Amino acid sequence: MFAVQTMSQYWSSISARIDIGEVIAHPDLPWSKSSLSMNPGITVAVTEMDLPMATGEWSWYMISTLIGMRDIIDSPHLPWSKSGLSGNDHITAAVIEMDLPNATGTWNWHNISSRIDIEEVIKHPNLRWDRYGLSENEGITVAVMIMNMPAATGEWDWYNVSMNINIEDVLYYSNLQWDRGGLVRNSDINLDVIDIIMPGTKSVDDWHWISRNIDIEEVIEHPYLPWSKSGLSSNKDISVAVIEMDLPMAIGYWDWEDISQYIDIEEVIAHPHLTWSKSSLSMNKDIIAEVLDLELPNATGRWIPWHISRIIRMEEVRKNPQYQWDLSAISTNKEVTIDDITYL
Repeated sequence: MFAVQTMSQYWSSISARIDIGEVIAHPDLPWSKSSLSMNPGITVAVTEMDLPMATGEWSWYMISTLIGMRDIIDSPHLPWSKSGLSGNDHITAAVIEMDLPNATGTWNWHNISSRIDIEEVIKHPNLRWDRYGLSENEGITVAVMIMNMPAATGEWDWYNVSMNINIEDVLYYSNLQWDRGGLVRNSDINLDVIDIIMPGTKSVDDWHWISRNIDIEEVIEHPYLPWSKSGLSSNKDISVAVIEMDLPMAIGYWDWEDISQYIDIEEVIAHPHLTWSKSSLSMNKDIIAEVLDLELPNATGRWIPWHISRIIRMEEVRKNPQYQWDLSAISTNKEVTIDDITYL
């Protein structure tokens, strides 16, 4: 299936990505504790297992950044890292207020504020929230910004607020000091906001970011606007139909490197004659073996086996042993299993 290589150098990367159930099912393999500490599925139960062949040491900082909050609540005596927990996407006020007798370090309120569920802020207004961090929080709302938070520190960052805010808040509170650069980078930007909050001439840079983030249906419905082709090239919903549209006011050029990375892979199969970039298709999250076999007469560049092997579905790898898959990249594929590894 793969090029013949030794496996010892791959256990670190395998441990970091493999489904944690594989570790539980095969405790006698040479897992790396430091890499398991970085595994998104890590649990306290795994850290307490007898792993006789495991190497290295547990990293409680990394474990703390990834662990589920229930594990912390059930095991408060472990040496949790407060700075690590501050960067955990699932951090809650309940955990912050717990007695963690063996925890190390201090809470980082900027990191906590930037990722905590915004409902936790609403329910616990008296905690030491950091306004700059809250500005980076994807759930930020004007309602939170005008709350009484007596212990909060720092100032609001209007660039980040504008980039992360619910776009309906922008329309409802059109008189606030929204930042133009942040708004055009908001993933929910729409033409109503552009017309109301950003009247007048927009710069080339404005249209690049608007085109990158706008719902592609807005482009289809309003083809006469000065869309940026380079921005549209990296729009997550870009399609061949849009590329082939008459966009009379569009500026710039199509970027086939970006298009190839973001486009639905079925579009490549349906339109093999276009100027696809093989190196960028190698990084397309939906890449499949069928595309590797296509005749792409106008494609540029070369396939990159490392990127393909890292992101392709393992089902595709198993069905197509004829390819020289990159073993080091396969070891970081999130779908790899022990059966795949032992088959090498």
